[in-house]
Amino acid sequence: MKSEPAHKINVLKGLGTFFPIRLLLEYLKYNRLILLSWLLPFLFITGAMGEKFGIQTLFLTPEYMGSVNAVAFLFTGLATGSFIMAFHIASYVVMAHRHPFIVRFSKPFYRYALNNSAIPLAYLILFLIISAIHQNRYELQSAGAIVVNLSAFLLGVVVFIYLSFGFFYLVVRVVPKFIGMIREKVKISNKLNPRLLKYLTEKDAANKISEAPIGGEKEDKVNWYLFSFFKVRPTGKYTHFTKAQFKRVFQYQHINAFSYVMFVLVLVIIRGLIKDVPQLILPAGASFMIILTVLLLLTSLFYIVFGKWTVVVIFTLLFLFGYFSPFNMMKYNNSAYGMDYSVKKPIDVFDHGNYHRDSLSTVQILTKWKLKNTRSDSADSKPKMVIVCASGGGLKMAVWTYYALGYADSVLNGRLLRSTSLITGASGGMLGAAYLRENYLRFAQGREPSVFSTEKTNRLSKDILNPIFYTFSMSDWFFRLQSFRYNNKSYFKDRAYIFEQTLNRNLGNLLDKPLFKYRQPVQNATIPMMILTPAIENVGSRLYISSVGVSYLTKSPKGLQIKNIELRHNYAGFQPDSLRYLTAIRMNATFPYVSPDVELPGTPKIYIIDAGLNDNFGLITAYLFLVEFKNWIEKNTSGVILIRLDEKTKTDYHYISSPIKSMLRPLGSVFTDWVNIQEDNYLPVVNSLKKVFPGKFEMMTFAFGGSDKHVPLSWHLTKYDKQVLFNSMKSVENLKNIDELKEKLK
Repeated sequence: MKSEPAHKINVLKGLGTFFPIRLLLEYLKYNRLILLSWLLPFLFITGAMGEKFGIQTLFLTPEYMGSVNAVAFLFTGLATGSFIMAFHIASYVVMAHRHPFIVRFSKPFYRYALNNSAIPLAYLILFLIISAIHQNRYELQSAGAIVVNLSAFLLGVVVFIYLSFGFFYLVVRVVPKFIGMIREKVKISNKLNPRLLKYLTEKDAANKISEAPIGGEKEDKVNWYLFSFFKVRPTGKYTHFTKAQFKRVFQYQHINAFSYVMFVLVLVIIRGLIKDVPQLILPAGASFMIILTVLLLLTSLFYIVFGKWTVVVIFTLLFLFGYFSPFNMMKYNNSAYGMDYSVKKPIDVFDHGNYHRDSLSTVQILTKWKLKNTRSDSADSKPKMVIVCASGGGLKMAVWTYYALGYADSVLNGRLLRSTSLITGASGGMLGAAYLRENYLRFAQGREPSVFSTEKTNRLSKDILNPIFYTFSMSDWFFRLQSFRYNNKSYFKDRAYIFEQTLNRNLGNLLDKPLFKYRQPVQNATIPMMILTPAIENVGSRLYISSVGVSYLTKSPKGLQIKNIELRHNYAGFQPDSLRYLTAIRMNATFPYVSPDVELPGTPKIYIIDAGLNDNFGLITAYLFLVEFKNWIEKNTSGVILIRLDEKTKTDYHYISSPIKSMLRPLGSVFTDWVNIQEDNYLPVVNSLKKVFPGKFEMMTFAFGGSDKHVPLSWHLTKYDKQVLFNSMKSVENLKNIDELKEKLK
């Protein structure tokens, strides 16, 4: 049996004494928290986490001003560079004292950062490889464009890192000399020195000296280090340094780190005040890296002050801030813009509107709808009633709903929208439906040449997510400082406000109107009724938002309390008709964390979240509407066609497990399968409608994509995603649906 050569054994043993390797081992032993700060970036870019929601795309193909370009990659590189520097600073503050040989260098932090670059370097290499693949596949970029983009990313990383080292040069060399010159000229007393900072850093340095391997009591296990990227040198002896000298070096370094942390935090706060300038909005991936940067810098700052008590102090402060502060993200909720929050009075949530009156009013609307759809050459003809249910699903469902209905309506020469009496649904689907309905109204009024066009589709498909992430990163996570006025009332600016402003800008101000503006067109049957149904977080029921009275939808079986609420009735004293329609759409699409929950005025406090929590397909609302007007429908129509807009899914019982899925199961499975759970529960509803309208009810689905053409749930679409959506309209099933509608809506 052959033994290993001596030189190989020595090499293996020597690896443990190489500074970069030693730092990696010490992260596992002493500072897992700093090491874990890299976990999310690695999970996101590899798609191991968040791929279903399009998070991977936000990092790998960043977007700036509506397109994936070199500027977007440059900003992402700068933000990544900031996180790398924060990682080096946090590591240096927490771990550098364990390796006192670095005080021998003229640039101790630079040498430390160089040897601490194994993880950042691995991330950068992985990012470049996966991003190149992603750009080619999902953004259809050429090889030349990919090279330019990735070069801009690397440039951003390098520029930020070198600017940071330049900052330390100014703090260490230039600023002290400048201050000294001023003191000599104006004779400022040394008593103005920041004594508290000196005391804190001196105390921290003293604690670290007690832990450091100095004076022969302990031994530093590092023998070799990287002097430069391509040079390795021995650490050398440092026994001639006294503890006082070590202490002074560490103290100065921590003062410099403290200055850098405060400088960056001030920049972030100032940058966070800029929300309404599209040219200054960072890509979403860059914004997320800034969040991590701030968290790491704050951790290092707290470590300088509190030492080993840092973790306890941070959690204590988070608890106290979350409990007492009225401004932080964990406590505040957004407002319904246009409604009056100055009124302080209770709300009878169990009160209901006048069912009979609202039902008669809706019958009048349906009668006008019938007149519009009755053939002039046949007084006895009965039209088909079309009900549209638009599923939730972010921007993909918004675009698909508008594109599928608009395309079908154009092929049918306007017969589809003219036959539609009600539109309902959730989240993104209702955004697309609202956009289509507004264009239909403007077309009817002679203000638009067409209802459906490529230009309108492109407007709707523009990114919304980047400004939201930017605002969340720069201000929402901590505080809100700015406000704006709408309907002569003041509201805070936050990511909900940015969501609406971005959407409004993308759509050309078409939906920026109060709720009551749609009442007359609906009452005249110029446009279909639209009922938004955001979920009430308090009890899981629905809030009905419509420009006309729909209290009949809040009926409950005898003996049971009313849980569903009608906005215009229950909040009649809070100016519900002035509710901004963009806000109503946002309330219906309040995806957790992407948009803050909406707190309605009055008491008790009612909190509103995404309609998808309760009725993601709008089928419950459609069912209640059809049952309410069953007699009128049977007498005045030839039947009901329920059109559902959805994503094509495939039932697969094979469970693909992973460490993250195993950890989150079963709660994670419930969350990811929530739509499938709801769909199974809707099958009895559809079957029931077939019995309510025997032989006169049918449902058809316009669906896109498939198991091999998945589009993430997000407020951002790639070029590939858009291709999937637009090409799906020409699928066999969808073309068959259009042919059937041609025949049935004659």
